[in-house]
Amino acid sequence: MTGEPAALGGPPAVTIDQAPYLQWPIYTEEEVEAVADLIRRHALSSSQGEKGPITELEERVAATWGVRHALAHSSGTAALRAALFGLGVVPGDEVICQSAVHPFGCLPIIGCGAVPVFADIDPLTMTLDPVDLESRITDRTRAILVVHWNGIPADMDAIMEIAGRRGLKVVEDCAVSQGTTHRGRMGGSIGHASALSFQHGKLTSAGEGGVFLTDSEEVYQRAASLGHYERLRDLPDPRWRAVSGFSFGEKYRMATLTAAIGVVQMKHWRGRIDRRHENAENLGRAVAGIDGFAAPDFPGYFPSPYHSGRITFQREKLGGMTRERLMEVLNAEGAQVTSPARRDTRIPHTDLWRILHKHPVFAGDEHGTEEILWEVLGPAARRIDYRNLTLPVSEDPEVPYDTIQLPAFTRPADELIDQYAQAFRKVAAHAPRLAEAGG
Repeated sequence: MTGEPAALGGPPAVTIDQAPYLQWPIYTEEEVEAVADLIRRHALSSSQGEKGPITELEERVAATWGVRHALAHSSGTAALRAALFGLGVVPGDEVICQSAVHPFGCLPIIGCGAVPVFADIDPLTMTLDPVDLESRITDRTRAILVVHWNGIPADMDAIMEIAGRRGLKVVEDCAVSQGTTHRGRMGGSIGHASALSFQHGKLTSAGEGGVFLTDSEEVYQRAASLGHYERLRDLPDPRWRAVSGFSFGEKYRMATLTAAIGVVQMKHWRGRIDRRHENAENLGRAVAGIDGFAAPDFPGYFPSPYHSGRITFQREKLGGMTRERLMEVLNAEGAQVTSPARRDTRIPHTDLWRILHKHPVFAGDEHGTEEILWEVLGPAARRIDYRNLTLPVSEDPEVPYDTIQLPAFTRPADELIDQYAQAFRKVAAHAPRLAEAGG
């Protein structure tokens, strides 16, 4: 028996307090002690040649991602800038990226004096569409900036094949997808360089900060010269050693306190990520087994259709319920589900835009704001008519279609998952009544 749906007056299916299961990041006294130890020792700034939290964090991250070099930065954005600089992106170059992304995903391109060229996305993965990407390559294209989106990797097989054939470099932005894999390889270890974010709430968290990654000695040394002047004298290339004490960018070094927190987080990171994935697998399988719901049809390079936390629904089996009504009745049951779709070009209550080619910086407005970009990029840049750019999938507010987002449980959650499954069963069993009551 499923009982009367909560939206029609019945008791909710989910009664467990979910706050402890949704807590992220998980900080403990271990982080407190690591920070307090630095304060007690007056060791709040890294000394040249001294192995401290920053070096230890870099070593742990490099080992975890299976790459030769890691370089800690003040933010994930700075790490992306280092990746582009390390790969030789210079003023006048063009870098292809997706428009449906957080604005900070393209700011490092502009920071290098390069021009962002926006490409469309795949409607399910919400990552770069390789076919559209290739159609936008010009003789000025230097690199492709790939964003692995909310735990879902881009099609790196296709993207790396295009890059190799066209002589381009690939940067992976893993800010919101740490721990995801592509055919068994960690996202961030496949392209020529990558960047992680350690900002509060990310899957690798230390409050702020980021890490640049690469397997290339040459790219690493060039990236270090952007904002890590104290490291140049220890680099193997005599050119960089000769200019030690100088830098070609601002000081991008991560704060020692941030690194100390990051070190502790990395000690527990693998276990915590695995627990999130296990919970997502169990919850996803439980819901997908209910008539009217199914696992997303993700491509075969993705390790599990459930790790993203997404589930698809079949409207024809659920009384024709809209996504909004389905979320409403599930929320009434206590299930904290959300929509992964972009409802607008603008993120509510902020000045951030989800569809960048519609942003006034690119598309312009009555004040001529598009001129700001070209003033910043200077005469080396080739002008792009963003105003008339059309990206059909990126601009569709329903993408991804017929999909809802399940929560990520960070602690063992078998009983809570059982209650969620009951909530979905109740909704499915009474779908026609719930759809009709919702108008």
